[in-house]
Amino acid sequence: MRKMSDVYVISDLHLGHKNILKFAGTFRYGSTVDEHDDWLVEQWNSVVTKRDWVWVLGDVAFNKDALHLMQMMRGNKRLILGNHDMFPLGLYNKYFVSIHGLVSKSVNGRRAWLSHAPIHQDELRGCKNIHGHVHMNYIVKQNDDYKYARDDRYVNACVEASYGVPRKLTDLVMGD
Repeated sequence: MRKMSDVYVISDLHLGHKNILKFAGTFRYGSTVDEHDDWLVEQWNSVVTKRDWVWVLGDVAFNKDALHLMQMMRGNKRLILGNHDMFPLGLYNKYFVSIHGLVSKSVNGRRAWLSHAPIHQDELRGCKNIHGHVHMNYIVKQNDDYKYARDDRYVNACVEASYGVPRKLTDLVMGD
């Protein structure tokens, strides 16, 4: 029986970024940018098949030469532009089926915003926000006891949050 396609999400690949390993510490693998990039391709392909869809929530590559690594990553890819995605759109069109700024998705009756940076809480409108940009950090809120805790309306999809493995959109939206 043929597997149905799945939809995955990941953010902040930072392919070709020489300093990302300094910033990310043990949340990423490799002692060189090439080791890091090879590890990301391996992590991605460990779960994604050629029939799957993957939303990349920005900050794909830090140099044009590293963009070619996207062709080694399985699946049909959609890009939500991040603050470091500054190349002409034509370069991204070679590797992505579509390119967006912000997307609203419905999963089993629950809505979620897909974005690169977290969106303001007043704009959530009852939806979760699956986002990147914050790397190994999380959005927090103050509770009634004036203590800070993770804000479960926000889901960090960065490489650092999943050790480089894209996660299923359904799990991110439906998880409580």
